[in-house]
Amino acid sequence: SAQARAPCLTMAPTQVDSTKLAAAASSEGAASSSAGAAPDDEPPDLPFDMFSMRKPKNLIAGASSGLKSALKGVVGGTVGLIAAPIVGAQTQGVGGFFTGLVTGILGAVALPVAGAAVGCLQVTRGAINTVEEVVESNKGKDWDQEKREWYEYNLQTDAQLASQLDDEAGGGAGGGGGGGGGGGGGG
Repeated sequence: SAQARAPCLTMAPTQVDSTKLAAAASSEGAASSSAGAAPDDEPPDLPFDMFSMRKPKNLIAGASSGLKSALKGVVGGTVGLIAAPIVGAQTQGVGGFFTGLVTGILGAVALPVAGAAVGCLQVTRGAINTVEEVVESNKGKDWDQEKREWYEYNLQTDAQLASQLDDEAGGGAGGGGGGGGGGGGGG
């Protein structure tokens, strides 16, 4: 429960909606208050995508992603430790301060641990994917940065497909416009 609330504390204090933060931080039943929502729905104010779980291309990409995740965990935990008591005190007084302090301490422990775990996972995935990179690149395949997968690109095949599509779409390349004639003679 505290781990689910901790990521919202990593936002800059000027971006925090204090009423949403206070509601999430002050009530143990905050997670159960949305019982009518579908189980797959996540509250829109809690960013759970703090750590990247995208497939790394190789060991270097995995190490980079892992380091970023670890740093995000440490920074997020530190910011939460400072921001949660302040926001709690602003919205609910002394009781909110202590609630925020507990939430901040839990986040200061949980976020670095989660960041380190995700970091280790990404480095391991990167090491495993390095083998795949060697195999796939030797087959002449390219890495699709968006889809995070290897694909085969063949210029000749693509040119043939494009030519077929052109033929089907317009019955051939019909040229357009003819040469402009009619130059009005000078008289």
